Amino acid sequence: MGRIRAICFDLDDTLWPSRPVLEAAEQRFYQQLQRLAPELTAQHSPDALRDHRLQLLQQQPELRHHISRWRCLSLEILLRECGYGERSHDIVHEAFHHFIEARQQVELYAHAKTVLATLSKEYQLVSLTNGNAELQRQPCSRYFSACLKAEDIGISKPHKAAFQAAVAATGCAVEEVVHIGDHPRDDIEGATNAGLRAVQALMPGLKHPRHDGANAHFSDWRQLPGVLSRLTDKA
Repeated sequence: MGRIRAICFDLDDTLWPSRPVLEAAEQRFYQQLQRLAPELTAQHSPDALRDHRLQLLQQQPELRHHISRWRCLSLEILLRECGYGERSHDIVHEAFHHFIEARQQVELYAHAKTVLATLSKEYQLVSLTNGNAELQRQPCSRYFSACLKAEDIGISKPHKAAFQAAVAATGCAVEEVVHIGDHPRDDIEGATNAGLRAVQALMPGLKHPRHDGANAHFSDWRQLPGVLSRLTDKA
């Protein structure tokens, strides 16, 4: 392994906690549907909407790589079943707009912004997410040279091609890139199978198990510069 020249970051539960953001976004989504499509919400609870999305994914597994399209398609199917007809598309558009706006209301983990600023002076930073958070809308995006989403590149982690796209965005060799993320399979196994070094984020309050296949772990953002320095020393 060569020296580290670039870092690829996961977003949810690595840069920020995802659960409070997703819960707030789902609540806002359903509230808008209660206003826009009361016949739908009279028949379908938030859990029922989620169940329908999961059933649709079983029928069309390729939607896993396009989660915004997945949500919108599921909702449009249900709206048409409830009799909204041609109005369904416009209702989907407005409800999803409110969802995605709420989805961006993230709060970085403590010290993350300061550490990102420091790391960006030494490494090229890119992001790779399966979710639909838009890093470009966050102030910390100025430290990143590229922000990749599964729904934009057409493939999601842990697929090797997702990591290859991130590496290509850096212009570095694969052995010069380290991936940092929380998920044992999507981030750690996916990155290592693609030839990257991997560091697991074990942030407080998360339930993902520690993955022994990671090259290193951290639970406080202030630890990360030292972790990366030690990885370089081992190279």
